[in-house]
Amino acid sequence: MRLKSVTYLLILLAIMVVVTGCGTSSTSQKATAKHPREVKVALSAEVNPPYLYTNKNNDFVGLDMDYMKMLEKKLPQYKFKYELGEEESNLVGLGAGKFDMAVNWFFKTPEREKQFLYQDEPYSYALPMLAVNEHNNDIHELSDLPGKRLTPMAPSGGLYSILSQYNKTHDPKISIDKIQEPSNRDNLKMLSQNRRDAMIINWNTYKAIQEQIHTKTKIGGIVKREPLHVVYNKKNKKLHDDIDQATKELKEEGKLQDLSKKYFDINVFEDIDELNKHKDRLEVDR
Repeated sequence: MRLKSVTYLLILLAIMVVVTGCGTSSTSQKATAKHPREVKVALSAEVNPPYLYTNKNNDFVGLDMDYMKMLEKKLPQYKFKYELGEEESNLVGLGAGKFDMAVNWFFKTPEREKQFLYQDEPYSYALPMLAVNEHNNDIHELSDLPGKRLTPMAPSGGLYSILSQYNKTHDPKISIDKIQEPSNRDNLKMLSQNRRDAMIINWNTYKAIQEQIHTKTKIGGIVKREPLHVVYNKKNKKLHDDIDQATKELKEEGKLQDLSKKYFDINVFEDIDELNKHKDRLEVDR
């Protein structure tokens, strides 16, 4: 009797192991075009043309969305679901696993690298530049800034990081005035009035403001090509690798360069020296 009970228990345990094994294999099933994995993508609620903005139908459009549509075609094993939120709350949600990835014109910073996976293959570049008064011919690069008065800037984000990283490895250092909520418009007006010597600003932001208010400023020089990255929760290494490979293919096919020309009239994948040789073509008519 006791032997029969032991035999029955062993059979029952064997069945449980088989069932459990089947359950495990089904939940870890590889994503395919027929059975795509849903990927939650955090987008910024704050519009940032030409990367992300809304059209007349209130749909989100721009370079970022065109890029994501290209990825959808390249990677049918993933189904991207988009959710809107503020930048910082998106990053908190990303770290907590609420989102799988976030697209919002992210610069790479040492603090964020500790928390997230960054895309290795940039899908575009920002062009941090120095804006100066239209009569200034002395400021072209970061090494020209020590001893000069810059417009105030927020002590967070990529532009501040560029200057602080420069100061870590160079002397004399650049003096940085910090303010929590600077106004790009007011800063450009300061340059127009010669109340400050220079301002570090992304080219697309400068272009958008100049087209509206036509300040008496110009481009002193492009100081860097800053890669733009998709940011991932660290658990999504496979997703990171697949998108990296797809992005590399899109670049080899020239499609990312075409996107750049569509939205900027320039190819941001060009060498920075080449961009500076032709910086006049980046100017907005005043």
